[in-house]
Amino acid sequence: MRKLAKFRRYSRSVSSRGLSKRTIMFRKPGYLVCLLCLMVWPVAAQDTPKAEVFGGYTWSGGNFHGWNSSVTGNVTRGLGITADFSGHYGNEFAGPIRIDQRAHSFLFGPRYAFRGKRFTPFVYGLLGATHFRESATIAGQKLSASDTGFSSAIGAGMDIRVNDRVAVRAFQIDYFRPTFFGEAHHRGRLAFGVVLHFGKK
Repeated sequence: MRKLAKFRRYSRSVSSRGLSKRTIMFRKPGYLVCLLCLMVWPVAAQDTPKAEVFGGYTWSGGNFHGWNSSVTGNVTRGLGITADFSGHYGNEFAGPIRIDQRAHSFLFGPRYAFRGKRFTPFVYGLLGATHFRESATIAGQKLSASDTGFSSAIGAGMDIRVNDRVAVRAFQIDYFRPTFFGEAHHRGRLAFGVVLHFGKK
């Protein structure tokens, strides 16, 4: 128990320093989105799908790589409700000790899309939770610590239409604020992948 408590205190200190060093400068996506909206505004709009399913790769700074998926149900032409799920995996070294880390996030909230004939920029704000776990082997004994806390994300992205059923998410970028072990962490997330469209409104 003493080793586990010591590991938790030490790993939390290491994680805090590492996270602050890897804070990504993705805090002003709104300017880019406004520019994109002006570019596509005069163009004839595309049909609005009833639902959109996204899946792809995501990066959250440093060596934190993983997957991102979401489901969006469109309420109106622009407004939709999004459920966003992601997993990020990485590690850090504290001297000779390797600390493996993983985080899974479950976020929900509104998304607004500016639909053009081919390009669809969008903005969103999400709330939910992140489960964080880290583990290490010290003196032959495997120790771990985990916590779940409130998380939020605000960001923007761009979809490029391929056909009525498929689009490419060129980028999705947000300011991500997970909380675990009683501390809020300020991160950036970048994602891209494929979007599938279902039905028409």
